[in-house]
Amino acid sequence: MKPKDAMSYPVMHTPDNPQKYLRRSFYGEYSQSGVPFLDWRCDLQSDHLIVYGHNMKNGTMFSSLRNYTDPAFCAARPVIEFQTADGMEKYMVFAVAAVQKTDTWYSFIHAADSTDFTEQTAAFLQKSLYDTGVTPVYGQQIITLSTCYGSGKNGRLIVAAVKL
Repeated sequence: MKPKDAMSYPVMHTPDNPQKYLRRSFYGEYSQSGVPFLDWRCDLQSDHLIVYGHNMKNGTMFSSLRNYTDPAFCAARPVIEFQTADGMEKYMVFAVAAVQKTDTWYSFIHAADSTDFTEQTAAFLQKSLYDTGVTPVYGQQIITLSTCYGSGKNGRLIVAAVKL
């Protein structure tokens, strides 16, 4: 049995139609809550995977990401599992941040080199609401879960984790 705050949803990826599942169900029918989807610029080999999902008031989709603003919640649930056709991967949360939808973190998909990776992750760690004690190292893949957050339509909550 899953804990009440656990999320388990398919993640869609349609690079030719980036926001196809923003307001569609897994079966392609209209759905206010949509289905979480992988950024169109990403593939499973990207340095940084970005997954978007709605923050639904009824507690579904990515609404439980709000719990990660509490360091105790994160300490109790630090691992994110992401299953693909290739198997299950585990990621350790390293940062939780409230940002704007135009934040530079959303532009980081592939690191040019180790310096770029280190600079990008260091800049994002400075935005984190608290220190998890985890710092990504070049060569480790990052996954970001992103949802709407805060007042205004441009606020976002990001939970970023590094592959174990």
